[in-house]
Amino acid sequence: MTKFNDAKWRRELLEGKHRINEVTDWNFEMKYVKDKNANKVIDVLQDLGFGVGRGDVAAANKRLATYEGGKMFKHMQYHVVQGKKDVYFIYQTQHHLNDSTVDVTQVSIEVYDDYQGKTSAKRKDIGNALLPTKKFLKGLNRVKILDKAM
Repeated sequence: MTKFNDAKWRRELLEGKHRINEVTDWNFEMKYVKDKNANKVIDVLQDLGFGVGRGDVAAANKRLATYEGGKMFKHMQYHVVQGKKDVYFIYQTQHHLNDSTVDVTQVSIEVYDDYQGKTSAKRKDIGNALLPTKKFLKGLNRVKILDKAM
């Protein structure tokens, strides 16, 4: 947090020399993290070797709902991963608090039309789902990561 009080760092941020990959939501609302095609997301993750299931989505939704209306920190990052035949773009938003174990990550998945080593290549949306953070991160250790930003 001390970086934000540093005038030079703030100026460099405005010039695009730094990225912020975490934000604070001062009035967290579940309506902004709704699942979309969650079963398809789970199918892709299971094919990639992630140890997640449909019950994890329901549990993560129930858990995150208990924090509605309060403060929530969100950390964003992405990974490009190699599947058996396709390449996937996985964007995640980890929800956390310093004094509580939230353990919920919103995972959005897209499949590349033709990756060719370019993260910005055209992709098709598969969907997004809320998952337990620890299970999701454990799954990331099982896949071949081609690119990432943290």
